[in-house]
Amino acid sequence: MRKYKMLSLPLFAFLVAGCGHGGGHKKEEAKDPPLPMVQVVAVTRGTLERETPATGTLQSLPGQEAGISPPVSGVLDALFVRYGQAVRKGQMIAQLSTRQLAGQIQQAQATIGQNRLQVQQAQVNALQQKAQTRASILQAQAGLKSAGAALLVTEATLTSNEASLLNARQSLDRARTLYADGLVAQKDVEAAQLALRTAEAQRDAQRQTVAGQRQTVAGQQAVVAAAQAAAAQDVVKSQDVLVARQQVRNAQGALATARAQEALYTLRAPLAGQVSSVGATVGETVDTTTKIAVVANLSLLQLKISLPGDVVAQVHRGQTLTFTVGSLKGRVFRTSIESIAPSVDAATGTVPALALVANSSRLLKDDTLARVQIVTERRENVLLVPRVAILSDADTGKSSVVTVGSDNAAHIVPVQTGLSVGGQVEVTSGVTEGQKVVISGQYGLPDGAKVQVQGVPGQDAPVESPAPAADVHPASAAHDAPGLNTQAAPATTSGGSNTSTPAPSPSVGAPPSAPSAPTPPIPAAPANVPNAPTTSAPSAPAAPAPGGSGGASHGP
Repeated sequence: MRKYKMLSLPLFAFLVAGCGHGGGHKKEEAKDPPLPMVQVVAVTRGTLERETPATGTLQSLPGQEAGISPPVSGVLDALFVRYGQAVRKGQMIAQLSTRQLAGQIQQAQATIGQNRLQVQQAQVNALQQKAQTRASILQAQAGLKSAGAALLVTEATLTSNEASLLNARQSLDRARTLYADGLVAQKDVEAAQLALRTAEAQRDAQRQTVAGQRQTVAGQQAVVAAAQAAAAQDVVKSQDVLVARQQVRNAQGALATARAQEALYTLRAPLAGQVSSVGATVGETVDTTTKIAVVANLSLLQLKISLPGDVVAQVHRGQTLTFTVGSLKGRVFRTSIESIAPSVDAATGTVPALALVANSSRLLKDDTLARVQIVTERRENVLLVPRVAILSDADTGKSSVVTVGSDNAAHIVPVQTGLSVGGQVEVTSGVTEGQKVVISGQYGLPDGAKVQVQGVPGQDAPVESPAPAADVHPASAAHDAPGLNTQAAPATTSGGSNTSTPAPSPSVGAPPSAPSAPTPPIPAAPANVPNAPTTSAPSAPAAPAPGGSGGASHGP
């Protein structure tokens, strides 16, 4: 690379003055140029994260949200909750009008009372019927027994009469035999005949008595059978009791149904949570399709994320993410990936992912859109410097920073860089925590050049600069330094690769005696910052080299 030396500003001024006013004027004494101004910050230690943007929606977990609708139609009589109110499980939410149902309950209660009276009357009738039937049977059985005993007596008497009749016949036959033999008189025969006729008459009369008594027994048997048949009425009366009892049960069922319906008119929270919406007002007629309120348990939410397809390979379960919501400006929430869908959503071209979000303070609301940043790369407890502090040589690809120590001198220090995110760059070697690095004014500074430190708002107090000790202009030294690279530093990507951005060559006038110094690399533009400006040094005409024509010469 060509090197150019330039006249110092004091000498150049002297020559111009001499040409204009003649050699007889007194030479003015040259003044020391001011020290270059720089801004410095301290090397810090912290965490650096590379993030990938995505969108998501906060929703309640499955089973942790319930819409409350009435199971019956009616008029909303009372609403006991408001939007955003916390409720416990079983807490009363709303009450439908039960005036018509109250009449049904009273009617059912009255019917139960009447049916119970009917049961009591049926029980009394059954008992009376049973007692009457029992008495009739006993009486009939007693009459049958008496008739049977009388029948036995008359039958015994008939047997006796038949025996007497047989004796009378035998006596008549014997009397006739004796009369034929002349042993007895005619009157004895006649007496025997009379005795026979009397025995026959008694026998016939007794036969009629026996027949009549048998009819009496048969009649008493019929009475007993009739009394026993009347016992069937006991079953009928018992059936009346059962029917009355069934009527009581039916009325009780109607009452239970009415009371169950009354419970349906009272709406309660099925779970503990927060009222996320109210969809009805008092006095409004509602039905089973009306969602009176929605209760959601928002202590734990799910964040449904739509991952761009080109970043899915960088996302895995357990990966950290942050998100913000529009209603809570300035608040950043952190969680991790819980699960990732195995396939792409054909409708959106994204991959669904899920994260769980603790929400004990209930700041986050259901169905809220979230702007998500997924941490795809994270470095903890690393040394960090501002992106503008990094100088990069496009020829060698090496990076360096300019440090300022207690001697208020600029020192070019080679560094190794790592992850670069936004305006911060990880430095893996070359500097230590707390060391001061230049973030402004380091272009063209030679190694060892004295500088004046200017404070940076929000940073540590700058190092005090003493009065200049030598007539050294950093710009001229940089101009004469070998290997000066005039391209802007590359932007560091996530993989550590660099891309270069051209920049004009810095060049200002410098005395011929200015010492040469190694050229520091030019800082890279910040990575991951939209529309980040490319940093470049101004270009100025250079002083002519010794023996030249005196015209300005530009650097290569």
